[in-house]
Amino acid sequence: MINVLLVGAPNSGKSALFNRLTGLKHKVANYPGITIDVGSGSLTSNPQVTLWDFPGTYSLSPVSGEERIAIAGLRSALHDSQDALVAMVLDATRLEKGLTYCLQVAREAAQAGKSFVVLLNMMDLIESDSLELDVSGLGTALGVSIYPVSARTAKGIAAVEQAL
Repeated sequence: MINVLLVGAPNSGKSALFNRLTGLKHKVANYPGITIDVGSGSLTSNPQVTLWDFPGTYSLSPVSGEERIAIAGLRSALHDSQDALVAMVLDATRLEKGLTYCLQVAREAAQAGKSFVVLLNMMDLIESDSLELDVSGLGTALGVSIYPVSARTAKGIAAVEQAL
């Protein structure tokens, strides 16, 4: 059994990606009390892989009770003795909102001995606006593997499934 911890900021498309990869319809909303549940499901292409959809937060420094609970759950999973891959979901259209959190989680994952990758979501919006994003350069700068993907259109999903 392989565990994949999906983490990211609210509205990064993390749960949409979780639903795309698991075939589930995990409902989410951004209001107090609903965003503290951790969802789980098996990867559609490989039932030996369990994805854990952690609540979205902006950093590892909580500012609300819900964030405290979510971050405590993430830290507990990071320091669990079971092997896990940490997959940070970043919104490609708003990288500045997620990079600090990404670096925080990457550091804690490394300290816990967990592998870490970035799933760069919403690439369909980058392409539809005729923008370019240096994915390779970003991966080099962060020192991690980056997988461009669109949860909405499923572009890049096969590569993500293979990586997971």
